[in-house]
Amino acid sequence: METKQAQGHKLYENAGFDPQAWRKLLGPKHWLSWLSLGLLAVMSYVPNRVRDALAWLLSWPMSLPNPRFKKVALANLHLAFPGLTEPEYRSFYRKMLCHALITALSYGEPVFLPKSWLGRRWVLKHKEVLDAAVASGQPIIFCVPHSFYLDRGGLYLSYAGLPMFAMVNDQQNPVFDWFLNYQRIIFGGSIHVRSSGFRSMLKALKQGRHLYIACDEDLGGESAYFVDYFGVPKATLGSVPRLAAVTKAKVVVLCSSYNLKTANFELSFHDLPDFPSADAKADVAAMNQAFEQELRQHPEQYMWFLRLFKTVPDQRYFVDIYANCHGIKRPDIKIDYEHRRKPLTEPLPAWAGYVPFEDYSAKDAPEAPEGETKSAEAKPTEASFEDAPKA
Repeated sequence: METKQAQGHKLYENAGFDPQAWRKLLGPKHWLSWLSLGLLAVMSYVPNRVRDALAWLLSWPMSLPNPRFKKVALANLHLAFPGLTEPEYRSFYRKMLCHALITALSYGEPVFLPKSWLGRRWVLKHKEVLDAAVASGQPIIFCVPHSFYLDRGGLYLSYAGLPMFAMVNDQQNPVFDWFLNYQRIIFGGSIHVRSSGFRSMLKALKQGRHLYIACDEDLGGESAYFVDYFGVPKATLGSVPRLAAVTKAKVVVLCSSYNLKTANFELSFHDLPDFPSADAKADVAAMNQAFEQELRQHPEQYMWFLRLFKTVPDQRYFVDIYANCHGIKRPDIKIDYEHRRKPLTEPLPAWAGYVPFEDYSAKDAPEAPEGETKSAEAKPTEASFEDAPKA
């Protein structure tokens, strides 16, 4: 019989994830999912160049339908990369799909290929940053953006012998959820699901493990700072500076990308000097800046289908860039992306009287303060945004 101490250790090792959960997923309703994993095993032994060419071919017809994630991706691209033509946005989206397919077709490699084969395909940039962090003897928090290849960075760190744990989200398909998490622990890492909470991360860091966490999602305005990201004020959680301060951890930004010419996975390490500082908002801004600097080198490898900009700082930013991503497109709404890119000024005014520059349905604008009337014909100037009455 296991002692309570041993049971507690297992909980710490994989908080919320059971590596033996596959035993409960053998029923007929999961057979198609297991068959898909069998196909991934076969694809693992297909030469990289052939898989990449197949992904490129499939990306053309797959870019034609208009599902919801395509609408979200195009909304994000219009916001983050203003000035492109519509054909350029569509080409951008197709390249993103190509990298999504490359990732999907190669997802079985860490489980089904020999370990020695995998080791040849990692190329490290700025390895001295990683070496210095490890030599410090402190726990390390690896902050990563949602590149399609983000799992390859975590796999390398475990492959290199570092005691790692990752904070992950549950997947809808239980078989795929088990497989993805099992893959992440194949070299000795451990898994903490987000529902296990802040305390499980704190305990693991204090016990000597290094955290691998994607921290560029928009998880709401609570406990978040609005800092610039691709020229847009974006809600970014301040949990990383707090974790680093409490655990005395080093913070390293790690960006993973795929080189189509060499078929190698490139891991780029970046140090964040004086992190954390006394200013948590400045810390979060520095982290986002490091992400953006790296992602601009290969923007099509980023998961633009995430709702990265759904939370707005205050009532001035009432434009919902995802308004046309819900079911049928509403032709009466013309999204004012430039309005959403407005720099955030302090202090935050609660101002509901702004009317966007472009023709936007009056019913979608906030209610005007008492005593004022809304006018769809109003043509506010650039100054009207900055000179809004302060609350």
